[in-house]
Amino acid sequence: MDSREAWQLDGEDLKSEVLDLVRARHELQSRMVLLIVEMFSRDVLGGKGFRAIAQWLHGSTNLEIGECSLLVGLARLLMLEPVVGDAFHRGDVDALKARQVASFCQHPPKNMTPADVDKARGILLDLASKNIADCDAVRAAIRRIEKQYGKREDGVPVGEDSERNEFYASKGLYGRVTVKGDLDAINGARLITLLSSLSAPTPEKDGVKDTRTPALRRADGFCELLRRYERAGLGPIEGGVKPHVTVTASAKDMTDLQALKDLLPSTEELGFAWTDWVGPISIDTARMLACDCTVTRILLDENGVPLDCGKEARTATVPQRRALTVRDGGCAFPGCGTPSGWCDAHHIVHWNDGGPTDLDNLILLCGHHHRTLHHTEWRVEIGPDRKSVFYPPMSVDPYQQPIGGNSPPTAA
Repeated sequence: MDSREAWQLDGEDLKSEVLDLVRARHELQSRMVLLIVEMFSRDVLGGKGFRAIAQWLHGSTNLEIGECSLLVGLARLLMLEPVVGDAFHRGDVDALKARQVASFCQHPPKNMTPADVDKARGILLDLASKNIADCDAVRAAIRRIEKQYGKREDGVPVGEDSERNEFYASKGLYGRVTVKGDLDAINGARLITLLSSLSAPTPEKDGVKDTRTPALRRADGFCELLRRYERAGLGPIEGGVKPHVTVTASAKDMTDLQALKDLLPSTEELGFAWTDWVGPISIDTARMLACDCTVTRILLDENGVPLDCGKEARTATVPQRRALTVRDGGCAFPGCGTPSGWCDAHHIVHWNDGGPTDLDNLILLCGHHHRTLHHTEWRVEIGPDRKSVFYPPMSVDPYQQPIGGNSPPTAA
């Protein structure tokens, strides 16, 4: 590698070193796969308390378990497919395409002979080794081969075989969750159909075009799908309770009331809340979640042991939500056209700060603007006419002139 700093390199040197690093990265990855293959043949984890190599790798490094599982899975496949393994170790194909080809060769159409599989393997490796080829091109070639060899007596076509379905949801950086899946055509069509209406562009009331990217709209639609399923209470009982997100936070962190903080002198303020699946989240997000959910108060002693478990308290009743729909129409934030069914009931004075659960302390906000109210300096009040009034932060308007919130037209 060049010992000079990056700013000292000219354009050609920059490109050359990047390509050198790509080759070096592949060589390191190839070496790692070879070592993992060797680990499979020995009892190197005996007595270490780890069930699998991926678990050990995750526990011994800062690699995420999903990345470790993919790496170990590739090693397993290449053990079964030495020809593909040779192409990978030579640098002819990268890890993703090697995984594609090896997976197909291990699960070919039933009526393919070994000779046919060998021929297909060569064709796919030749395609995968071309610089212009990507995973989609390899996948398309695999589909053509499957169509050519597939017959009715083989059973369900590969594209419609639900037993091949895969779905991954793994925790990544900052507690975010990466979702990746491979669904059969029917369930895939079902998902796309449900997402279609939920991810359509939503023009603002003043006619401004929806500025969200298609990817963000689909993500918003998927999150809305989860929210509706959760709110409908359709999930099965697990561990004696319905599916729910548990958020743990100290009372001091969750309130702005100084009087309540003074009552808890020995309580530590951590500055974050905790969820079972994704770990720490910000206090602002925890307070946002508490706006429109079922809350159970659990008092802990100084050692974190529960002392008392209070009754559940729902912050907004169904009749109240109906009244909010009549008053706000949908998201109350100025210019937003999100319908009421996609909105949360936000406490203007937070429930943990003693804010009442009544119409003069509640407004409807879509997910985006709910986050905006909790994570920025935007403020909202209910005016004398009992309609919402928003105040922008000084970075938006130095004079912080009030802006009337959305409200549907009323009959004369």
